Amino acid sequence: MNSKQSNESVRRVVLKDGTRGIVRPIVPEDKWALADALEDLAEDSRERRFLFNKSKLSETELKRLSNPDGTDHIAFGLAVESGDDGEMIPIAVARCFRDPGDPELAEIAFVTADRWQGLGAGAELMRSLSAAAYGVGIRRWFAAMFSDNLRMKRLFERFGPKCEEREVGGGVIEVIYAIAEPEGGLSDPSA
Repeated sequence: MNSKQSNESVRRVVLKDGTRGIVRPIVPEDKWALADALEDLAEDSRERRFLFNKSKLSETELKRLSNPDGTDHIAFGLAVESGDDGEMIPIAVARCFRDPGDPELAEIAFVTADRWQGLGAGAELMRSLSAAAYGVGIRRWFAAMFSDNLRMKRLFERFGPKCEEREVGGGVIEVIYAIAEPEGGLSDPSA
């Protein structure tokens, strides 16, 4: 774990159904969990994340996705407690990559395991990701998504206003949202 992504970034959370978990920075040891999680997603979820049905990550992609630097690539995962044994099972990931041409802009992406969608995992990840991004000077998110992805639109709007939206075709839009300054560190800026 690098210095930008220390244990101070680990946060305990409770999802809407009462499931307990943690949000923490992604580390290189998460590489195979990321690969397994993608393969476990339903086709529709993979299409919403990648805008096509991507079923595997290459070795190069896995290395890149599991080695965030905490400045130009920030990534958090959410894992929940499984049963009585306390084992942690990863269920969601959120990340952003800073735009090299505009240091205040970062492309953002989320994915949540199918059975855990709609329980607040995205909002919990967004709290950590937006605070970390804001802390390193990122002020706007760029996202490409299907125009009917209302959940993602609502999630982004909880953490800052929409600045631009343009249609690119095939039901895909590109959207830029401002990042609201986090109140009290990792708290929800809309509260």
